[in-house]
Order: sequence, then structure tokens, then C-alpha cells
Amino acid sequence: MPKITAPKVTAPEQECMSLPDAVSAFMPEVIRLRRHLHQFPELSGHEIHTAQLVAETCATLGLAVRKNIGGHGVLATLIVDHKLPWTALRADMDALPLQDSKDNDYHSSVAQVAHACGHDAHTAMLLGAAHVLSSMKNQLHTNVAFIFQPAEETCAGAASMLADGLFAEFQPQSIYAFHVYPYLPSGSIGLREGVMCAAADMFDVEISGHGGHAARPHECTDVILVASHIIQSLHHIVSRLINPQYAAVLTVGQIHGGHAGNVIPEKVTFSGTFRSLNPETHEQIRIKMDRIIRMTAETWGTTAQFSLRRATPVLSNDTRQLTHAREIFEQHLPDVSLIDIAEPSMGGEDFAEFLKEVPGCLFRLGTGSGPETRYPLHHPCFDIDEQAMQTGVHALALLALRNT
Repeated sequence: MPKITAPKVTAPEQECMSLPDAVSAFMPEVIRLRRHLHQFPELSGHEIHTAQLVAETCATLGLAVRKNIGGHGVLATLIVDHKLPWTALRADMDALPLQDSKDNDYHSSVAQVAHACGHDAHTAMLLGAAHVLSSMKNQLHTNVAFIFQPAEETCAGAASMLADGLFAEFQPQSIYAFHVYPYLPSGSIGLREGVMCAAADMFDVEISGHGGHAARPHECTDVILVASHIIQSLHHIVSRLINPQYAAVLTVGQIHGGHAGNVIPEKVTFSGTFRSLNPETHEQIRIKMDRIIRMTAETWGTTAQFSLRRATPVLSNDTRQLTHAREIFEQHLPDVSLIDIAEPSMGGEDFAEFLKEVPGCLFRLGTGSGPETRYPLHHPCFDIDEQAMQTGVHALALLALRNT
């Protein structure tokens, strides 16, 4: 990633500005940062240059910076008074292993890597909030922790940062984050009390047997046939073994096996994910998967290795924090539409790991304003209406300024 210069507008120059004016003044830089990150995305666990950019920008603002937390995580702190409570604001930094199919000036320059989930915007908005809050330090009644998290897409970064002592020196009283959302009007804020995102697990299965000639299957154990039986059975868990009142989804997204059409291979592997909104349901799925995989493999004379990675728990917004945030937005962002989200997402979000430690909320930031900005998350053409980021920066700053 080419080196990007630090923000040209320094915080002291904005000390006399109102919050809306300070946000507006810095928006060109937020857009510049977002486009740079969009052009040079980095995969989960490899956010080296992104983290360096974040650390250098925060240091320029006079913030204390800790690097390499839980991988390439960065913590920047704005300390008003050590006796005051702490508010934490979080953004994720990683991109997806996906080819960017957009045709514009800032499309990804890295083959098969793209910011197709908006983490570039999250990082740019949090840097914008850091800039604005640094310029208004004398109005803060809380210390502020700016958390830039790696490896959200692999659901590993939040837990790794916590395990690496993210909150070793302080404990926030609240934590907030935004996620861009193309299905809401640009600049709106989506709120939901309680469960916002599903628990998500990833799994891998390897079926092993005896390969041989396709013309003599009776001398072999057909691992591809066995894998197909297992996959079909796994898909029946949700529809036939789980209470239909509890939402759940299981998907096999990857399968590998064989080298030729006339050869029965010795091994086949497949991988997938399952998500649910209920912890008991989630555990039931884990147990039933293990039994189905093991017994089906044994029935057909093969062996199975089943590995499960518990990626992220159910994300549930804190009721008190959500009510407080809503009041802040209603009072100080009167022109911004606040939209109550009726249903939780089956997508996973490892911000849930932070919410296990600190009460807080994940909000949706509407970024859809037309066909080019309404592609779904993880789509090769995903993009945002960049003007929506002004709402994001403003809201993040307000959550710190009005959090008492």
C-alpha cells in the first residue's frame, strides 16, 4: 500500500467550530481516506499498512497509540482526565477475498481482495470522529478509546484484541460501532433493541476412504457420494430437527474432491457455516451435526473429521445504551431519519465479543441512494453513498460528547 499523508487539517484549527461545522470541514479528508483504503484493501490478519495508516493518523492528532493488539489491532486513546469514565468507539479494518468488479477511480487495485463490506468506511469514519473529538477535547466529559479492529471477517479479531489486554488499563462504561447498510436510505441510522446479529460458527469436514477406478465402485468407498449424503442430511437439521420458532440457517459454501471424472478419490472436503439467534438452538445444531457426520461416514465405511470453529456469539444491543443513544440522536441529529429495524440479521458480527465485556450497541448506517449503492454486502460491485459517512462521523462524535 502506498504511503498516504496524514490529515492536512489539524485538530487545533477547529477548536472554535461547532460540532456540525467541524464534521463538515473534515469530510473531504474522510472521503479521501476511505477511497485510499478502498484502493488498497488488506485481508483479515494482514492489515499491516492499514494499521500503520491508522496509527500514524491518530498520532498526528496527539492521541496515545498502542499497536499490534491481537494481531494488527490499534488502540488510540484521548485522555481528558484519568478520573473520568471511558467511552469506546470501534471500527473494523479488514477486507474480503473477492474480486472488485466496480469501474471507478477508486476500485481495488489488489486482485481478489476488496472492501465489499464497508470496513474502509468504518475506519475512515472513526478516524474522522477521532479528529473531531480531538479538536473538542475541552467539551468531553469522558475519556475516549478508538478501537481499530483487525480480522472481523474471520470473526477472530475482537476476541484476539480482548485476549491481548485491550482493556488492561481501563474499562469502558459503554462501547459503540456502526456498520454500513445498503438497504437503508443514505444517511439514516438503523436501531434495534436486543438481538441484532446471529451467532455464527464455521465448520470443516473431511471424508476419507479408499479410492479407485470409477468402473469398479464396489472395490472403493465413494467419498463423494458419502459427502453428498452428509450435506443433504445437514440441510435437514434446520427444517426437521430444530423448533421452527427459532431462526437458524446452515450453508455449505465450499466443496473439494477428485482429480478426474473416471477416478473415485480417497478424500473429499467441504466447509460451511451455520447461524442462529438462540444459544440453545445453536448448541443443538452443533450436537446434531457431529452425530450426523460421524454416523453417516461410518455407515458407508468411511471416516470423517469434523472441526468446528465457534466464530461469534449472538450480538445483543444493550437496552439502556440504545435508549440513551436514541435520545442523543433525536436531540442532536433532528434531520437524520432513525429507523427501527424489525428483524435481526442472520449475519455474524464479532463486535458481539466486545458486548460480552462492555454494554453497548451496534447501529446500522444507511448508505443506499441508488442502484450503484444498493448492492448487498459482500457483492463484487458493493459501494456506498459516501455522503452518508457524514452522519456516521457526527453520530460517533456525539456518542462520546454526550455520554455522561
